[in-house]
Amino acid sequence: MQSAAIAAQLNQYVTQLQQEGVLDDQFQQLIQLQDESNPDFVAEVVQLYVEDSSAKIDKIAAMLTTVAEPDFNELDQLVHQFKGSSASLGAQTIAFLCVKLRERCQSCCRSGCVLLLSQIQQAFEVLKERLAVFIQLEAQLKSMAAMQT
Repeated sequence: MQSAAIAAQLNQYVTQLQQEGVLDDQFQQLIQLQDESNPDFVAEVVQLYVEDSSAKIDKIAAMLTTVAEPDFNELDQLVHQFKGSSASLGAQTIAFLCVKLRERCQSCCRSGCVLLLSQIQQAFEVLKERLAVFIQLEAQLKSMAAMQT
């Protein structure tokens, strides 16, 4: 009974994240790939995404703030990778901001890049917080299921 309530809460939370534009249908597809043979699939994908994205954001920030003249081609490549991984996870807001950041990279607009990086950092913090809640709910559901077996 309790696990059904947590499962409903988890589904409702994912729907809410989609309605808010934090995640899109791609995240739902990741959830559907998780099964008994790989019960931690989504948590592992989320953890890898967060670690990889944190490193990319830090590198982008370093390239924009510590170098006299950033290599906009290298920056564009890095942002392109970040956009791809964000889109694969379903982080539509971050993927959209990455598209805008790539446009600024291609026009060599450092101030525009810095502004967009700030927006990406804010969106990433929100995403991390929301994904942490999702992972907690999922862990509760697994724990309840394990107690019932």
